[in-house]
Amino acid sequence: MQHISKTTLAKIFNIAVALVCLLAFFIGQAHAAWYEATGQAVVVNGNKEAAKRAATQEALKQAMLFAGASVQSVAKLTNGLLKNEEMTIRSTGEVEQLELVDEIFSGDVVTVKVRADIFPKEKLCSAQHDEKHFATTHFRIRDRSQLTQGNTPHFDKAFTQRLAQAMQTHTDNLRITYVAPHTAKFEHRYTDQNIRTLAAQSNTQFVIIGVINDMSMGEEKASSLFLPWRNTAPLRVFSMSLQVFDGINGGLLFTSSYQSEEEWTFDRFEDVDEFSSTFWQSRYGQAVDNVINEAIEDVKESAACQPVTGRVINVANNRISVSLGRDNGISEKDEMYLYQAKEIIDNQGRKYLQYSLYPGTFTVESAFSNSSVIFSDAGITANIQHNDFVVKK
Repeated sequence: MQHISKTTLAKIFNIAVALVCLLAFFIGQAHAAWYEATGQAVVVNGNKEAAKRAATQEALKQAMLFAGASVQSVAKLTNGLLKNEEMTIRSTGEVEQLELVDEIFSGDVVTVKVRADIFPKEKLCSAQHDEKHFATTHFRIRDRSQLTQGNTPHFDKAFTQRLAQAMQTHTDNLRITYVAPHTAKFEHRYTDQNIRTLAAQSNTQFVIIGVINDMSMGEEKASSLFLPWRNTAPLRVFSMSLQVFDGINGGLLFTSSYQSEEEWTFDRFEDVDEFSSTFWQSRYGQAVDNVINEAIEDVKESAACQPVTGRVINVANNRISVSLGRDNGISEKDEMYLYQAKEIIDNQGRKYLQYSLYPGTFTVESAFSNSSVIFSDAGITANIQHNDFVVKK
C-alpha cells in the first residue's frame, strides 16, 4: 500500500470529505425532503468503526447544512444509527428519519451511504437574515377591460412598482432587484424553463410571478331617501394570485391567493393616475396596499430558510468567481459550498433535482458589490464548471 503520512491521515480522518448526492422533490422545497449522502473516510490504525462513524457523521452533517438544518445532534443520531443498523431514528428535531443504506470497505477507505428525512427548523435557520433578491415581471391583468373603469391602463406596472417599494420599506433583507418590462403568461409545461431563464438574466435567485385576477366594480348604491348624505360609492374588488419560485435550485416555494374589496371613491368615468399618491391614499388604494403587505409577509416566510445561492461565472486556476457579493451579504472569509445540479425524471414523469457537492470548503478571498472571488481550502478546483452553483455556508 502507498505510504500516507500521519498528518495526511489525520487531516483526511478529521475532515472525512463527503461526496454528497442529495435527492429532493423538484416541488415543495419548504417541506421535509429525503437527502441521500455518501461519505468517505480513511481507516487509521485499523479502526474501522471510527472511520465508519467519521464518514457517516460527515455525510449527515453536510446534508443537514445543505438543507439549512442545524448539526447539533449529528453525533447523537450517528451513534444511535451505528449501534443498531436496522433501526430508524426518530427525533423531535430536524432529522425525522435516518437510515443506513450501505457501507463498503475498500482497502483503507470506507464509504457509507445514509438517507435522512430533513426538515429544517425555522428558528434555527441560519439563512433567515441573508439578503434575498427577487426578479419579477409586471403582474398580468387577467381581464384588462376592467381597467377602463378609472382609465388605469398602466395599473400592472404601477402595482409591481408599489410591491417593490413596499418590500424594500417593510423588510430588512428582501429586495426586488429586477422587474422585466413586460407581463408574462407562462404555460405550465414551460414554467420551469422560463423561471430559470428569468433568474439567470437578472442575476437573482428568487422569482415572483403574479396575476391580478379581478378588479371588477359593482353598481353604484342608490342613496337612501332617509339618509341622502350616505356615501354612494361603488365597491371594487381586488383579487390576485402569487407564486414564489427558487429560480436557481428549481421548485415552487409558495403559492397563495388574496382578495379584498373597498369603495371606489373616484368618479366612474374619471381618469385616475395609478402612480399618484392620490390613488394610493384612497380607500381602494389602501386596501390594495394591505394585500401587498400581507403577500410580502408570506414571501418573507417562504424564502426565510432558503440559503443564498449563486452561480460560478469564471474559473481561473485555483480562483473561482461567483455571482454573489456584498449586495447579498457576502464578506471576506465567509465560507461557501460549490455543487452541481441536474434534473432527473423517473419513469412516472416526476421531476427530481440531484445535487452533487464538491468536496471541501471554499472561502471568500475578495467580495465586490455583486460578485466574489473564492478559493478552495484544499486547493481542489478540478471539474468545477461555469454555471455550477455556490451557496453560502
